[in-house]
Amino acid sequence: MAGGAEMIAGAVVKGVAGMFGNIAWERIELLWDFKEDAQEMENKMIDLKDALSYADKFSQETGNALVKNWLKKYKSVAYDIEDVLDELVANAMLWGNSKCTV
Repeated sequence: MAGGAEMIAGAVVKGVAGMFGNIAWERIELLWDFKEDAQEMENKMIDLKDALSYADKFSQETGNALVKNWLKKYKSVAYDIEDVLDELVANAMLWGNSKCTV
């Protein structure tokens, strides 16, 4: 009977080790892709900033209500994005102070 228990325990340990391996690999992939993704987002935000600057100038010159409404909605979304990024930074700081390496 002891042989069966050892086999089950071995299978459990192997399964748990595999899960830790998967978690570690997922974290490595996230960290690896993060810098590239962040640079891509930054480039898109710069382009968007230029487009918004033009749209704001256009709406002020023409009084176009559609553009003003669109800018108002964008501002709301921008604040939501800022909140998410602030939370991401806070979590990254917590993770950086964490003793866990996986």
